[in-house]
Amino acid sequence: MADDLFCGMQKHHGGKYMRVNFKRSAQTDVNIKKKQPRTLQSTLNTIGILMFIGILIRWWTVPFAVSKDLQIYYNPDFQMKPSECKEFLAFVLCAASVYFSLVNVYFLGKTGKTLVYTVLVLLAVFNLYMMLALLAVATH
Repeated sequence: MADDLFCGMQKHHGGKYMRVNFKRSAQTDVNIKKKQPRTLQSTLNTIGILMFIGILIRWWTVPFAVSKDLQIYYNPDFQMKPSECKEFLAFVLCAASVYFSLVNVYFLGKTGKTLVYTVLVLLAVFNLYMMLALLAVATH
């Protein structure tokens, strides 16, 4: 049977040969890895990973400062206390979970896009409200 596929002729039930038009299978070999095209979703996820790694690096780089003569020195006053470290880590983890959730939900379809836009509008309104509330508290 395998030989019949490659010769282009197939034996018909009446004993005569019949010409067979066939196309090679569209399946690719398992051993050949094709380069996947980079999608917007994977690009945004990569940017997010790099962004949050950069934010976490601040944890160790904040105590370093630059003097007037451009010398780098360690300032222990800028070192985070353990309670500040917990708050900073909680902030970064919450921000990262919101970012990656929104990016990945966005690509689920039309409903995902609507949900993401709704959440972004709600976050914008909440941020504006908090800014005004803090401004009111700070001025009184």
